[in-house]
Amino acid sequence: MRPSKIFGPLFATAVILFGASLSFAQDRPAPADDVVRVRTELVQTDVTVVDRRGRFVAGLGREQFELTVNGKPRSLSFFEPVLAQPAAGEKSAAAPGGTSPRPAAEARTTHAPGTQSGRGRTILFFVDDVHLAPENLIRARRALLEFFDTQMGPDDQAAVVSTSGQVGFLQQLTDNAAVLREAASRLSNRRNTEAHAGKVQISEYDAAQVAEAFNHQLFNYLVKATMAEYQTDEVTASNMVRNRAHQIAEQSRVATSNTLGALEGLMRSSAQLPGRKVVFFISDGFVTDPRSTNALERLRGVTKTAAEVGAVIYTMDARGTFVNIYTDASQNPYPDFTGSVSRNVFAEGVATQEALRILADDTGGRAILNSNSFGDGFRQALVESSDYYLLAWRPEGEEQQEAKSRVEVRIKGRADLKVRVRRGFISAPGEVEAKQRRAGITAKAAERTPEDELRAALASLYPVRALPVALSVGYASKQKSETTLTASMQIDAAALTLDPADKRKAEVDVLGVALDDRGAIHSFKQTVTISPDAGERGGSKVITWNQPLAVAPGLYQVRVAVRERASGRTGSAMQWLEVPNLSSGQLQLGSLFLGEREPSTEPDQKPTPAPRPVTVNASRRFARASLLRFQTSVYNATHSDTARPDIEIHARVLRADRAVISLPTAKLPTDTTPDPTHLPYWAEVYLGQLPPGKYVLQVTATDRKAKSSTSQRVGFVVE
Repeated sequence: MRPSKIFGPLFATAVILFGASLSFAQDRPAPADDVVRVRTELVQTDVTVVDRRGRFVAGLGREQFELTVNGKPRSLSFFEPVLAQPAAGEKSAAAPGGTSPRPAAEARTTHAPGTQSGRGRTILFFVDDVHLAPENLIRARRALLEFFDTQMGPDDQAAVVSTSGQVGFLQQLTDNAAVLREAASRLSNRRNTEAHAGKVQISEYDAAQVAEAFNHQLFNYLVKATMAEYQTDEVTASNMVRNRAHQIAEQSRVATSNTLGALEGLMRSSAQLPGRKVVFFISDGFVTDPRSTNALERLRGVTKTAAEVGAVIYTMDARGTFVNIYTDASQNPYPDFTGSVSRNVFAEGVATQEALRILADDTGGRAILNSNSFGDGFRQALVESSDYYLLAWRPEGEEQQEAKSRVEVRIKGRADLKVRVRRGFISAPGEVEAKQRRAGITAKAAERTPEDELRAALASLYPVRALPVALSVGYASKQKSETTLTASMQIDAAALTLDPADKRKAEVDVLGVALDDRGAIHSFKQTVTISPDAGERGGSKVITWNQPLAVAPGLYQVRVAVRERASGRTGSAMQWLEVPNLSSGQLQLGSLFLGEREPSTEPDQKPTPAPRPVTVNASRRFARASLLRFQTSVYNATHSDTARPDIEIHARVLRADRAVISLPTAKLPTDTTPDPTHLPYWAEVYLGQLPPGKYVLQVTATDRKAKSSTSQRVGFVVE
């Protein structure tokens, strides 16, 4: 391996990544047909079946489904239940003749309902910050933070996205709860302040009623209220109301267009992700008046895109059970003597919820209205959307494939069951790309240089898998003022174009960046040369190399892209890392670096006095008959000139939040380093006692003198 030296920040790469981070909010795809043009023999859709209590109905068979397209029955060519194991204590309704709910003793125990081990959920939170009132945005932000702490499963991935794009580079799909909490904490109000300025408030609905519907009763009320507030004459007040109404109406049109465009861009960017995507659209609602906006057309574009990518939208009205301000003495508005304006408030509630109903109904989701509990809404939606049935059928002719078809699904003989089905079909693989080619927006790959291909892989929103690369990122420090971020990268030699017969070496170009939340960029570029007789690990050739970067405290996103020169194949990986401020004096535990070695004798939990060095396993996948070695450091332990630190280490291996291995509590040696503020520690765990699957290593350091603790967790896989 021959790494080249690090060069300065890559401005072009920064531009690419910045564009990628905002692509959710800026993507404006071209208009498409109402139903996807199908170029394959089968089309498919996903449906959710619930009972009267909203519980998913399991155990239904193919013969119980009745599917019609434009009123004509169609026989199912393919049928598959996509079911997740319920958590302990959860119940699913059983269909007649079907299977009963799984007993609690057999259910998987976890704090995330409906999550199957090995099949996590993809959850996208879209926060409509340009339509949310300040107090409702605060409630939504608090609910998101609670969700990440209590409801998110170990295999789940989520993203927080807003209409305005204010979350920045943090609005990306991740399983890192710290990143998601930081993204949610960045949400702030972007609502139009003009509509709520002064005592006389004019909502977007009021503005549309005055400017487009010519509601004279409302106009007269607003004029009188303006006269009373500004102590002016009727003519001046009338002009003020007209100007405000037209200004607010125009701002409303722009805000609505941006919201729906950003929502459509978010879902289109998720097309590469497998399985069903659950989108929570959190808003106070907005006006969709067809007389002055193209909102209904944009709504159809959103629901079509949802069908293409397999997304289900659950809309949530953040206003909950809102009250009429004209009957609320605490608001003290100008009195409505006629009662016409008070009645107008209820019409506004219905009108602004219409878009929420359309988005949910046409994508197979549900509109959660008149509820003050975000948490209950999240929980119920995820329980009912984690399980679904996938149906496929053969369309009749080109006419049906291109028409505005309406799909309906019923359960025979069960009028008590409700079937949630999207409007439109799920695209077959490659269909979205075909639509883009027909629209003339294909990328000219032939004109790309190798450097362009490498940068494109680096900027990809999701990992590029043509050349699989693993990435593991951690931090450590030898001095309080210097923290080193180490990126460990790994490629399986079997994936490379190697020919042992002619002894030709493979060359892989590497490009990497570490971006923090302040916009700072640390970059590196390498060339890794691999010989055909590369060393073996675990029976397969694995090439691992590292790149250290000196960084300041902060939240970092580390991206790496690789390109094999011989084949032109590229790959990419991404990971988040939070580097704490080690100079703060607080007890800190460094990152957990994982390695693997084969036991030379009988497995022994006790490490030898002089261990053989072990390479970091960037993939975090381990053979079952191996030893997992983990290494970390304890910083800022309490000590004095005459008393050494007193630190205890407790390590556990968890599965589904239950301890399956607990190492004996160990007292950290303090005589192995002259610096008591930096105490290294390592230990080993024999994996032969574990069945294959996903696990979490949790290490806790306790300062017995200061009576404080700190922990680190890292996931790994036993094969």
